[in-house]
Amino acid sequence: MPKKVAALILILLLAFSFTACGLLKKDRGDASSQSSEPVQETQANMRRTVFYFVNEHDLLVPVTKDIPWVEGIARAALESLVDTPEIRAELEPRGLKPPLPPGTRVLGMTIRDGLAKVDFSREFLNLNGKTAEQNAIQAVVYTLTEFPTVQKVQLMVEGKPLKKCPNGTVLEDELQREKINLEPGAAAAGNGTVPVTLYFRASSSDGNYTYYVPVTRMVKKSDNLMKTALEELIKGPAEGMGLSSAIPTDTRVLDVSLKDNEAIANFSKEIEGYGGGVDTEQALVNTIVLTLSEFPGVEKVTLQVEGKSGVLPEGTMLDTPILKPAYINPANI
Repeated sequence: MPKKVAALILILLLAFSFTACGLLKKDRGDASSQSSEPVQETQANMRRTVFYFVNEHDLLVPVTKDIPWVEGIARAALESLVDTPEIRAELEPRGLKPPLPPGTRVLGMTIRDGLAKVDFSREFLNLNGKTAEQNAIQAVVYTLTEFPTVQKVQLMVEGKPLKKCPNGTVLEDELQREKINLEPGAAAAGNGTVPVTLYFRASSSDGNYTYYVPVTRMVKKSDNLMKTALEELIKGPAEGMGLSSAIPTDTRVLDVSLKDNEAIANFSKEIEGYGGGVDTEQALVNTIVLTLSEFPGVEKVTLQVEGKSGVLPEGTMLDTPILKPAYINPANI
């Protein structure tokens, strides 16, 4: 078997360390591969769902799990965020933990006109510190808005709207996805800055499990925000967050353009100097694709080196676009 073909097969099998199922999907031009709608039912009575848990550095991590189809599945998804012995035992080997305090119950929930109203028991407020509060709130918002019928969330505790948490976190009446894992100091960014979401690599403390983490960085406004985002991705993560970047820091972003729903990113040849290794090459490609996929209208990504679509050193072929991933960090090992 040719080396390039064998390497590509291995890359696709190792797309995530959590699973043998890959992130990348090549666009071969058929209607089924071009669909951006996730296939949610993976087997009889199961639904593929994205949850948000907390890692060892207090960052929210999206994790894809298959859960049973039940009436009120969004409510069941929230119950999977509560700290119980079973869920903690499932997550601990991966260096993750549930974001909601033990004993938290969902007393009621309605979804109407894109707004999910959730009523929690008073145990929801038993969070140690402002960071834990913010993570719990964002975990609920991000998990619920993974469902296509939910765009915004309103939180209540014991039937009353939650305006302020015990550790000082102030809530708006309606919450939506906003600035997940905001970098330290970013809140002080002045006027003329906008948020971009960057994806970096992280691992459990024992190094056995690797996954991807979205981070919000405030950047100056620019005429080509996708290019700016990739330049920030190359700079790497802020210190102390337990994250890493696979892209060589001397790599230059030559251009990024959007044609129809395809983002085309052109890099300098230095991108090939990442040091080798299938896992590292896959992380390099994955973080670029995930970062660009955060921009509206992007459904697939094409990577180029010095304006050409060739092959990366470990065999990743760049001749066809890579589809926007429907899921991230599968939980099954």
